[in-house]
Amino acid sequence: MDDCIFCKIVKGQMGTKFEKETENLVVFKDINPQAAIHLLVVPKKHIKDMSEAENILWNEIKDVAVSIARAKALSGFRIVHNVGDASVISHMHVHFLGDVTSDRAV
Repeated sequence: MDDCIFCKIVKGQMGTKFEKETENLVVFKDINPQAAIHLLVVPKKHIKDMSEAENILWNEIKDVAVSIARAKALSGFRIVHNVGDASVISHMHVHFLGDVTSDRAV
């Protein structure tokens, strides 16, 4: 999609530094972080939201999140996925929040 900011980022058109990249995903820092570590895990293929995602993609997202947590030696992390009107950008993405405590409300 030509007007999708995440599609542009995936294609390297925005100069965004990837923290991690796989065959199907890119990971980069959120420009408006809500935690000490706030990364976005974004499919390379334009997918509107979780209703269009196959289980294999969800498994890869989980594996990437766990590998990030291990690499950063995090004792815990939070994953957030907004759908429909709750999402600002209509390209599936998962928020990875690290260094958050259990007392912080969701």
